[in-house]
Parts: sequence; C-alpha cells; structure tokens
Amino acid sequence: MTISNPVKASYFTRAFSAIAILGPILLVIIAGTLPEGRSIRGDLIVDGHIFIVAALATALVLRAVYGMGFNNALKNARERLASSANRPLTA
Repeated sequence: MTISNPVKASYFTRAFSAIAILGPILLVIIAGTLPEGRSIRGDLIVDGHIFIVAALATALVLRAVYGMGFNNALKNARERLASSANRPLTA
C-alpha cells in the first residue's frame, strides 16, 4: 500500500511545532499544581511563555543561519552592521 501524501516535514519542523504547542500546555499543568493564594502561578506562566518565545525565536534564527551557512551569514551581518550612510553631520 502506498501513501498518497508523503511526509515532507523535517525533524526541525516537528520539534519546533511540538515545543510551540506543548510548551504552554505543560506550563498551565505545572502552574495548576502550585498552591493557591500567591501570584506564583501567574508569574510562572508569564515567565514561562517569555522563555518559550525566546527559545522559538532563537531556534528560528539558528535555522536561518544554518540554511545560509554560518560563514556567509556572519559576513552578511558584519557588512550590514558596518555599513552606514554617508551623510554630512552639518545641516
């Protein structure tokens, strides 16, 4: 039996999706086990979401750099940071 839709997703896509979906769910479950009466639950969820977003953004940046090649990406970054417009300082 042949599969009509072959799986074309890479491991990166699968891992990225799993973190993006399961991360917030696990944060809510963990926060639910904490004792009530304090703002620890809310702080944990907010800080956890910030961490998840930072991890996903870092993964996307590293994936883009990997696709470009590290040396090529470093060269492009240096050129963009070093280039500045030649504008006179006087009006």
